[in-house]
Amino acid sequence: MTSTTPTRGGRPLLLIALLGLGLLVTACDGKKGGDDSKVLATVNGEAITEKDYQDYLKLRQTQQAPISDKEKEKKLVLDEMVNRVLLVQNAVKNKVDEEPDVYFQIKRQRENVLARAMIRKYLKDTPISDDDVKKRYDQEVEKTHKLEYRARHILTETEAEAREIVKQLDKGASFADLAKKKSVDVRSGKEGGDLGWFNQGAMVPEFFDAVVALKKGQTTKDPVKTDFGWHVIKVEDSRPLKVPPFDQIKPNIRQLVQQEKIDAMVKELKDQAKVKIND
Repeated sequence: MTSTTPTRGGRPLLLIALLGLGLLVTACDGKKGGDDSKVLATVNGEAITEKDYQDYLKLRQTQQAPISDKEKEKKLVLDEMVNRVLLVQNAVKNKVDEEPDVYFQIKRQRENVLARAMIRKYLKDTPISDDDVKKRYDQEVEKTHKLEYRARHILTETEAEAREIVKQLDKGASFADLAKKKSVDVRSGKEGGDLGWFNQGAMVPEFFDAVVALKKGQTTKDPVKTDFGWHVIKVEDSRPLKVPPFDQIKPNIRQLVQQEKIDAMVKELKDQAKVKIND
C-alpha cells in the first residue's frame, strides 16, 4: 500500500524515510554483491552505486510519488542515502547492531530476504509447466467428492451433552430449536444450526465423513467427535458439486504445485542436514 510521507521544505523527514522504506543497510567497504556499476558517491569509503541508487529509488517510489524533476529527485534521494549510510556507520561504530533486539531484527530480516530469494531461484530453475498444472487439476477433480451438502449441527463440549440432545431429538424435539438453545457454535446456532451448502474441503474429515454417511433428513445417532467438540448432525439436502473449470482456478492449482515443490525441497534439505533440537 502506498502512503504519503510528510515533508518539510520539499525534503522527506529522515526518520520517516528510514522507517517507511524499512530497508536493511549495513556498513561495508567498497562495492559488493557483484555490483560493478558507476559509483555515485562515497561515505567514509563506502560506495553508493548506480545500481544501489536505482534499487533504493524503486523502493522509495512504492511509498512516495516520483518527482518530475529528475535531477532534483536524484540529488534529494542521494542525500537521503548518504544520511542513512552515516547513521548506519555510526550505529556499527557504537555497536548498536550488537544490542539484542537490534541484532535479532537484522538476523530475521536477513533470513527472510535469503529464504525468499532461494525460493525464487528454485522455482526459476525448476519451472512448473502448464501440463504439470493441468495434470494436478485432473488429479484433484478425480479425488474430489462429487456432491455438496446442506446440513445442520449442534455442537457441545461433552459427549454426554450431545447424547442427551440425540435423546431429545428421538422424542420429537425440533433440531433448530435445540441448536439455538444448546449449541456452543453461536454463529450457526442462531440459524438453527444451519451450515449452508458446503463441499469436502470446507469441513474437517471426521465431520464430512459423518455427513456423507447420512441420507437426506437423517440425524447422527452417535455424536461425532472433532477438535471442536461433539457434533450432532442433520443432513438437509445434497446436490452435484459444480467443479470450477481449469482456466478459472489455474492460478490456485499452480500455487498448490509450487508450494508442494518448495515443501519437497525443504524436506530434502532437512534430510541431508544435521539438525539437533535440544530439550
